[in-house]
Amino acid sequence: MTLSRLAALAAGGLLALSAPSAWSAPSAQIAPRAMTAVDLVGLEKLSDPKVSPDGRFVLYSVGRVDWKANAVQDDLWRVGLDGSDPRRMVEGPASGAAWAPDGQRFAFVAKRDGDATRQIYVSPIDGGEPKRLGKVRTSPSSLRWSSDGSAIYFLAAAPDGKALAKRKREKDDMLSFETPQGRGRLWRITLADGKAEPVIEGEFEVEAFDLSADGKAILYRRAPSDLLDDNPKSELWLKDGKGGDRRLTDNDFQESTPRLSPDGRSVLFLATAENGRYGTVNPNLFVLPAAGGAPRELAHGLPYEIEDAVWSADGREIYITATTGVRRELFAIDVKSEAVRPLARGDHAAGDVTLTRDGKTAVFFKASATSPGEVFRIDPARPAPVQVTHLNDDIATRFRLPRQEAVQWTAADGQALEGLVTYPLDYQPGRRYPLIVQSHGGPRSSDVFNIFAYGRFNPLLAAKGVMTLSVNYRGGTGYGDEFLQGMNAGYFRHADKDVLSGVDNLIAKGLVDPDRLGVMGWSAGGHMTNRLITVTDRFKAASSGAGAVDWPSMYLTSDTRWQRSEWFVTPPYGSAARRDLYVDNSPLSQLDKVRTPTLILAGAEDERVPWTQSVMLHRALKALGVETELYLAPREPHNFRELRHRLFQVNVQMDWFSKRVLGQGYDWSAAPDAKDETD
Repeated sequence: MTLSRLAALAAGGLLALSAPSAWSAPSAQIAPRAMTAVDLVGLEKLSDPKVSPDGRFVLYSVGRVDWKANAVQDDLWRVGLDGSDPRRMVEGPASGAAWAPDGQRFAFVAKRDGDATRQIYVSPIDGGEPKRLGKVRTSPSSLRWSSDGSAIYFLAAAPDGKALAKRKREKDDMLSFETPQGRGRLWRITLADGKAEPVIEGEFEVEAFDLSADGKAILYRRAPSDLLDDNPKSELWLKDGKGGDRRLTDNDFQESTPRLSPDGRSVLFLATAENGRYGTVNPNLFVLPAAGGAPRELAHGLPYEIEDAVWSADGREIYITATTGVRRELFAIDVKSEAVRPLARGDHAAGDVTLTRDGKTAVFFKASATSPGEVFRIDPARPAPVQVTHLNDDIATRFRLPRQEAVQWTAADGQALEGLVTYPLDYQPGRRYPLIVQSHGGPRSSDVFNIFAYGRFNPLLAAKGVMTLSVNYRGGTGYGDEFLQGMNAGYFRHADKDVLSGVDNLIAKGLVDPDRLGVMGWSAGGHMTNRLITVTDRFKAASSGAGAVDWPSMYLTSDTRWQRSEWFVTPPYGSAARRDLYVDNSPLSQLDKVRTPTLILAGAEDERVPWTQSVMLHRALKALGVETELYLAPREPHNFRELRHRLFQVNVQMDWFSKRVLGQGYDWSAAPDAKDETD
């Protein structure tokens, strides 16, 4: 929401302070209009809700678009659990809000006036200026209050030593590649004097932690370094004051989201593991005794991808968010019986569950194809979700939104498949529409209900009369382990054929014009796009975002490799390497077959899929006489952060598809002047 809109609402008495909530719909004379690229990139979105221990309030972030700063600034907001009195507490950028045990204060991380780096601030919940808590030398994260409210624990890197700091100041900074310089530590800063001291440190990286309810124990995960490929080498440790720290696990997989039970006797974690070993499986839920022993998997055989897990207040259940195909839903798992019961099911994407101290209320985030996301509350004993925030309640009265629905079909080899179709505005049964195929990233993920991602720009395509299809292809999550293993020993063993079968299904139903097809994707979706243009010339245009074209160089230059070896059996080097798999699955080896005009986008500082992959694709296609354009976004990592780069990303792709698939022009949406935000 622009500041001008906030001011208008405040003047009309429709909100407390400058609250982005509970305004009335526009008058009946103002009809909803089609979205523009600026509208989509500028949508305010809610995230990271946290309910107070006493159940009075919910803290949450609102991404405020700041065109002057060319960035999304996360403000911190407060709302009553009943949805009353929403108000902005901290003007961003601010992040990492954490409640004090008494529910009267909260801490957060921000870089405010005079700060050289991000610092910890504490604010009263009923108003007042936040106060900086001491001064830390490296950026803090993962704030947690001590049980008595006297201190805050946090993660931060160790500061550079004097010798290293001097070398960096003098630009004498030729340092060994991927050698740890500052180890991640667990710190404790006291409110009384603002003094920060390391609690856990050593020749390892502290990557996550949890505190026991009584404050006597610390559960933490440590790894050899902060390199992504060292994640499988991380293990869980417990510091409980009974002698030295105790190692709880010893395995070949990463334990994510480790959490202590309310009584401190058990630990839960998620892991892509089975039978005590790493496996190409959907993340499973495990519990192990804090005193030591073997982990026990709960609800073995669930076909879902478990995204997060939290203990119930009494420790008898664990609440999970799980991807169930095109949905992300809430469930409860009984720790003793392992029975699974639903808490919030439906055509939505849910997450970020937090609980009140008594466990009678759970708060969570829920988005869908009709909402960019709001805060909801439920009583886990009698689950019936109730909406708490109303940030974008009026979105359908402001904009014309397309309809999105799940579709199912069967591939030629008998595999059941699912995807999402987004219909054009003013859709008319019996007509055939142009289609843009959109492939998800990961690839170990899945597409869930959502039309508001700027990278997909579904509302803009729908306004142009375009249908879109997202296929949850084999190799993705949420459909069982065998489905996930569909890329083992051959990345494109099934995946590209799954996507094309989805296109054929819509054509056979009479929904799609086979002569007006386009294809796009980012990251693994870019890999898919690069593959599809080598196996078919059906597409009139393609847009490849941060996609791989040559798997050997991709493997060795990316910042993560360990999971990728499963797709090709071996690494790409050495005399025993399966070079055949690398070549067969690399689009580079088949680019002479490409006829599709291809737009290419990537971040100039991308380490996940290095930008050199995009340069290789562009130069090869250009040499082969294929129409192509490449844009490398300065300063950007794997996903763009700057607003004008995001806007360009939408505009240039809309222009590319409009001209080549639809035979139409496209009016680029210009970034608003900074003064427009306060007019």
